[in-house]
Amino acid sequence: MSIVKIREGHTGFYQQYANKRVALLEEGQSLKVNRIKDDQYICSVVNATERCKDHGGYDGMTIEAYVQNLEVEEGEEWKS
Repeated sequence: MSIVKIREGHTGFYQQYANKRVALLEEGQSLKVNRIKDDQYICSVVNATERCKDHGGYDGMTIEAYVQNLEVEEGEEWKS
């Protein structure tokens, strides 16, 4: 799967997949796309920042994100 990141200007709280817990993800935060569900991408947090950890996130946390909030990391292509 692809490695993507939170798009500039899209810092915010993202919901954990299949759970009501949320985590703060900042622009530039790396995510690994696990699968696509309807119009959402189910992703795992890669190398959570300290701020992310302070606000409920952790490495490997599975979150839901809409494609408009994401961009492909340099050197990667969209894959599904």
